[in-house]
Amino acid sequence: QTPKVQRYLTFLSSNSSVMSVELALPTIRAEMRKLKIPHTSDKVYKDECVFSFDSPFSDDGLYVNLSTFKGYGKDYVEKDRVNTGNKLYLHLKWTQVEKKADLSVTEAEPSKLAIGVAGGFMTEASYDIVKEHFLVVFDGNNAISIALPNQELPEFVSNVLQAIIDHDGMKSNLQVATWDADNEKFVSKYAKDLVQLNPEGKRIPQDPKLWKDEATGATENLWLNLSTGFIGGGRKNWDGTGGSGSALEHYHATGSKYPLAVKLGTITPHGADVWSYAPEEDNLVIDPHLAEHLSFWGIDVMKLEKTDKTMGELEVSHNMTYDWSRILSEGEELEVVSGPGLLGLRNIGSSCYLNSVMQSILAIPEVQERYLMQHENIVQSAPTDPTEDLSAQLSKLAVGVLSSRYVPPSLPSTQSTASTSAGEEGGKVANLEKYVLAPRMFKHLVGKGHSEFSSGRQQDVSEYFQYFLEVLSRAERVSLPRVALPGAVAAPKPTASIFEYHTQVRYQCNTSGEVKYLTQGQQTLFNMLDLPVPLDQAVPYVPDSPTPVTTKRARLEGKESEDTKMQEDTPTSGGDSATEKEVEQFIPFEACLQSYFSPERVDMFSPAVGAVSACSKTQRFATFPRYLMVKMSRYYVSTNWVQQKITARIDVPEHLDLRAYRGAGPQSDEKLMAQVDETAAAGAGAVDVPAFQVDEGLVIQLTSMGFSENGCRRAAIATHNADPETAMNWIFEHMEDADFNDPPVMPTSGGSSGNGGGNNSASATGNNTAVAVDPEAVSILTSMGYSEEQVSAALQATDNNIERAADWLFSHADDLDAAVAQVLSGASSGAGATSTTCAGVQADDGEGKYSLIGIISHLGKNTDHGHYVCHLKKDGQWLLFNDEKVGKCTKVPLEYGFMYLYRRDDGPGTFAL
Repeated sequence: QTPKVQRYLTFLSSNSSVMSVELALPTIRAEMRKLKIPHTSDKVYKDECVFSFDSPFSDDGLYVNLSTFKGYGKDYVEKDRVNTGNKLYLHLKWTQVEKKADLSVTEAEPSKLAIGVAGGFMTEASYDIVKEHFLVVFDGNNAISIALPNQELPEFVSNVLQAIIDHDGMKSNLQVATWDADNEKFVSKYAKDLVQLNPEGKRIPQDPKLWKDEATGATENLWLNLSTGFIGGGRKNWDGTGGSGSALEHYHATGSKYPLAVKLGTITPHGADVWSYAPEEDNLVIDPHLAEHLSFWGIDVMKLEKTDKTMGELEVSHNMTYDWSRILSEGEELEVVSGPGLLGLRNIGSSCYLNSVMQSILAIPEVQERYLMQHENIVQSAPTDPTEDLSAQLSKLAVGVLSSRYVPPSLPSTQSTASTSAGEEGGKVANLEKYVLAPRMFKHLVGKGHSEFSSGRQQDVSEYFQYFLEVLSRAERVSLPRVALPGAVAAPKPTASIFEYHTQVRYQCNTSGEVKYLTQGQQTLFNMLDLPVPLDQAVPYVPDSPTPVTTKRARLEGKESEDTKMQEDTPTSGGDSATEKEVEQFIPFEACLQSYFSPERVDMFSPAVGAVSACSKTQRFATFPRYLMVKMSRYYVSTNWVQQKITARIDVPEHLDLRAYRGAGPQSDEKLMAQVDETAAAGAGAVDVPAFQVDEGLVIQLTSMGFSENGCRRAAIATHNADPETAMNWIFEHMEDADFNDPPVMPTSGGSSGNGGGNNSASATGNNTAVAVDPEAVSILTSMGYSEEQVSAALQATDNNIERAADWLFSHADDLDAAVAQVLSGASSGAGATSTTCAGVQADDGEGKYSLIGIISHLGKNTDHGHYVCHLKKDGQWLLFNDEKVGKCTKVPLEYGFMYLYRRDDGPGTFAL
């Protein structure tokens, strides 16, 4: 892109800047009233542009608006200047200068928990940073640059500039927020009336040197059970570090009655780490009576000093120092590549799950079409605060990863993709900072308000994938016209629609043999095929060679392939025997498909029987999405409530043909379950006779789970008396609706009910009186490209709820004129579609043949820990994306993946078709 700022910036700076100050003083004095000195709590974006990954390290530096404290790269300053009218900017220009290596000095291991200071973890250790700062004053089409500090400037302006320079900035604030989210403590409900048992008069020594694990004799990472006085070891980490786990074992051995334990080495007069093992808390907690509880065991908190790391310190230390190369490729030399679409994302603290998901999504042409190609339009139409605009932040990420803007000029031809610490932020700079892509603003915005995704904890990548699509769809309700291709004839569909598909659900009564099919409007809309991994189908793996080589043996003999290295020595099925740990297992992919698509038993009302009867339920594809995300459910909870990972090989194919699993609909030899005769009822003069009757058996099943009868009736109506699982999904989606517990309006032959979205619409109850629409809502929705008539119909159908109206417009994109006519004629098609029952939603469809384009693999023993990497196929070449590292790979872990991204072979690759 041509730097727009260069077309109007004419710098008039001189060495002394005296002439510049004289020219700029009138403008500076006029603008001073807009300025304020930033407080430490203010958001100051001095580290990175809000529209791009430009930073003070970029060739043109970063410009910070002195009034809004937002930072802009040189290409974006003009937009901000025009939009805000502000004329004063702080220009930060930082340069990294490589240090000369001192071969006589050996780099010491960190000796204390600190970052960037002597004895701590050193950042940017190979570089010195030269910082230059300027005040830029816009005067008409010119800009005057004044080097800082400058004694000729008004003192208040100098103070504002210095305060911004000294401010920690949002990079630090976002990182602190991440760690703070991990350590949010609450008062344990067990603390107030804590039971303390000491029949033998046990006393805990005051001297820390005398403390030891009563089960193992260990003297570190010790936890005192505040109720029983037992001293045990802390829990083991997923990678083998940590304690003996005896403190938790003691909690279980004593009937799980005494959950509070204190970490002995953290006790000071100011408090200590207290953990609650109770399942509903299972976290660091606050014990307001800790001193009293410790005194019961003879410990005087006033006489103790801290001798061990707190949980927060251990977590920071572990995340900052863990060597991820131990679990990936073990130093195998891969050809490092760089270029547009071949750039990695920095790990900003257990964010490998985010990096893997977003690399996969950004590799899709339809996403690039919107968020890369429409970048300029997105920027120009961005709101006042682009850091809160998902379209702007996703477009920023797309430009960063997919354009040539941040491609380093040259890289060595080969380099280990695991040779540097992938899990740390702030390790030695592998490349200059001006080329670093760290998705802090994106992560913060997407995870905002979510207890897990806003934290620095590791997450389940499949959950994040679905959560991101949900957040994106919500944002696109308003922003879609900004990102869609200009000149489109039809209303644009949400980006998430490329993953969505309908299923055909068939029920057959085991007693009468009659069948029931859910129609298109009753079908569930999915965005991920969650395949079970049937352990009962596992067999010992026999490789191509005549002599089977197990994982353990391969390692001992040095024959371990890249595929094998991506596994861990974990039980295939949760067993403990040495044989189970050594022998690698194999499960056919076809067995996973059969397990998903085979019939399952459900209990539902059968009209032929006249009662609740056992039925078989089968699912098939009703439509095939453009992109199919397949998840292999490798994780399960064992009989002892411990999460286990299935590490068996699964022969997932590169080319997948699912045509055999498309639903065919009712067959000529099938007898359909009886339906209420609406025509006969209407002919008898009963215009408002219910179009169908609520399945009372279904309502009874749902109310037995603790939900209100009205809410359960609404679920039965909205899902057309589907099975309990579908109805429960509807309840979970709508239980927070304001009218969830209100009596439902029964659908009638004169019009369908508006219960499907939680709120009743007047036009959906047989009332032909038009609803008065909100003029402000009309204005907002018409700005999205819809006509006033379309918007009016949408608002009438959704009781003036603007978000549901936007949903209604999207869901009727393929038959909008007919839907509008129905509403305006008094025969509304009902409330807006939801993510569960999607009446009116027309999913993309095509032939069910797919080709694999991406794999997300998990390295670790459970989804709460470990590391995610992503393999993508681009231009026929498989590439490994391991956070910042990107390299060609010859061996792809097809058999060990967690999620697989397929592209439909006949997919158009554009939203224009």
